[in-house]
Amino acid sequence: MTGPATASPAMSQDSTVFGIDSTLTLDDAKALQRRAIHRVKAATTAQDILIFLVAFRILNALSIKTFFQPDEYFQSLEPAWELAFGANSGAWVTWEWKHQLRSAIHPALFAAVYRVAAAVAWALHLSPDLRANLLISAPKVAQAVCAALGDYYTWKLGERVFGKGSNEAWASLALTVCSPWQWFCSTRTLSNCLEMTLTVAALNWWPWDWCVEQPQEIGWKEATQEEESDNDYVHVGEGSPQINNSWIADQADETPKERTLITSQILQSLTLDNSLRRCLLLAALAGILRPTNVMIWICFACFALFRTKVSGKFMEVRWVKSPIWVHVTSLELFPATKEQRRILFREGAICGLAILAISMGFDLLYYRKLTLPPLRFLYFNIAQSLAVFYGRNRWDYYLTEGLPLLLTTYLPFGAIGIHHALSPPQNHPTFTNSSVFTRSIKYQFATTCIIVPLVLSLIAHKEVRFIYPLLPLLHLLVASPFTTFFLPAVSPAVTSSSMSALKRLLLGLTLCLNIGIGLFATSSHQTAPISVMSYLRQQHTAHYLSQPPIHTLAPAPSTMTVGFLMPCHSTPWRSHLVFPSIKAWALGCEPPVNLNVSERDTYVDEADLFYANPRHYLVQNLGKPPFPRPKPTWSLFGWLGGTRKLRKGFGREELIEADAWDGKPGKKSWPEYLVFFEEKEVLLRGLLKGSAYRECWRGWNSYGHDDWRRRGDIIAWCLRSQRERRKSD
Repeated sequence: MTGPATASPAMSQDSTVFGIDSTLTLDDAKALQRRAIHRVKAATTAQDILIFLVAFRILNALSIKTFFQPDEYFQSLEPAWELAFGANSGAWVTWEWKHQLRSAIHPALFAAVYRVAAAVAWALHLSPDLRANLLISAPKVAQAVCAALGDYYTWKLGERVFGKGSNEAWASLALTVCSPWQWFCSTRTLSNCLEMTLTVAALNWWPWDWCVEQPQEIGWKEATQEEESDNDYVHVGEGSPQINNSWIADQADETPKERTLITSQILQSLTLDNSLRRCLLLAALAGILRPTNVMIWICFACFALFRTKVSGKFMEVRWVKSPIWVHVTSLELFPATKEQRRILFREGAICGLAILAISMGFDLLYYRKLTLPPLRFLYFNIAQSLAVFYGRNRWDYYLTEGLPLLLTTYLPFGAIGIHHALSPPQNHPTFTNSSVFTRSIKYQFATTCIIVPLVLSLIAHKEVRFIYPLLPLLHLLVASPFTTFFLPAVSPAVTSSSMSALKRLLLGLTLCLNIGIGLFATSSHQTAPISVMSYLRQQHTAHYLSQPPIHTLAPAPSTMTVGFLMPCHSTPWRSHLVFPSIKAWALGCEPPVNLNVSERDTYVDEADLFYANPRHYLVQNLGKPPFPRPKPTWSLFGWLGGTRKLRKGFGREELIEADAWDGKPGKKSWPEYLVFFEEKEVLLRGLLKGSAYRECWRGWNSYGHDDWRRRGDIIAWCLRSQRERRKSD
């Protein structure tokens, strides 16, 4: 890096003129540009960043038009709807909630959001359509704030790891904002999204300095093992000793400067306790929501209690020409002191029990009985292997699919970052020539990002969202190689070259690719499950509401019926149907709960029964479909069949004889609206030939799907055609 050059005659013709006689050379312009960038960084406050992130994620949340996972609705919004509006509000409460597998804390948060939104709608006297849109959007906005906090604490953790205002910290913020996966997933109402935010927020208050040996502050004596055993003073954190009261009394005759140091260290000790308490409270809450989150904290606790010592040497191997570096990682019960271990176990027990008590209180109110959902979750999903019922994955799923989905275009930098974080210090390239503190934390991040997926790989059922809490750590590992590769190309301090231009082009392509992936995943792929619910709401508002329901969701006087002949949980439910007067049923997929091994092997759920033999299922469970009635005409021979006329359509009571609405067991009946995937269109046209059903809506869904049952458009049939409906209006 060179300083500003003196203007030369050859250079003056390319300079920029400011004022009358002043000229600015190219190097001077770069210097001004650098100073401008630094001023912008310095003027940008944490509050500004947070406000931007909240606005950005709200825009993100409200722009999502696609379906991802059923748990986005059935593990959060459906129980929340029931909590907010009562058992008769039409919410579909799945088997996990009936068997107390989930903590009620997560849906309780959204239940509060629903109650506030309903109160606002009632106070403003909103129309049914506006009220429905408000109830649909309110949880999205709440989750957007949660996602923004996840981005914010990723940036703050980057500042703690790399230094305040460092390029790597700013890069970590840019990486999470521009991440396609974050755009696609972070604002969805999955418990994994809240788990991610809680995890990265907690890591900001974790005592990272326990894992690093640092020199003592000036004015303090070195703490030897004999001094620790005598309790003269012991270290709570590196450079932050906790002072024994008797030792303070013995030092009463110290100078004012030393007394100031004592007071400062006491305040640091109190600050450490408060920070650790915040960290453990958030970690405990994440563990209650997702019991597998405990693995992350086991890793970091081991690093806090034990020092990782990396050693190795070059070894000659006969079949390899060059020597191979072999390094061994060992653990030592240091630098965590006896006092540090005591504090960690004490605070961990206090915070864990406090969150457990709060969780049990919520669960008692929701389930009406004392229960421990995390234990029941582990029992049902691991001991009974019920998770396998929803699919098995290859052992290498997280390596070949999970991590690539999380990192997308950042994957090469992630591999480089993990490799160098695990390499011995002497093998680090220049861009990782960081402090011992930074190198230690990156080593912990990389190790955790390897151990957790490896352990989760032992479970047959795998999903990318199970390792989602690791994404902030991966972004921080990506930050160093990403910054080193691209920063010289965009920095005004570096002379432009063909290589810099190529890197700038690559950076632009990466950004464009990220935007393209994010927009495709949130506005194009699997849009029909969302748009069909909007269509059904519009039909209900236009043809069934004689008066708007009140804010407590009292049923409208006319009832609309819908049936979904598709794989279970293929669409949202009451969170998007909204109106309780929309009676709907769908094929279920309850797992084989409390069955022995032989019974479990032969068990077939309702959805599989339908797809195995659709004709037999429809005849056995729904009976004959509705057919048009002949219009009678008078003649000498009596009543004769004449022109056909459809039966009464809207709000007719003979179609509401079933009791299998909203996931409840019982009898199903033919509905007024029948919804299914295009894959079953030809079959249903043959089975329902001559019936009263006609196509009234079709929505494009996706270019392809890994589940053959969900391929093609989503189609809605209704008992009267659009033309006849318009005539009846």
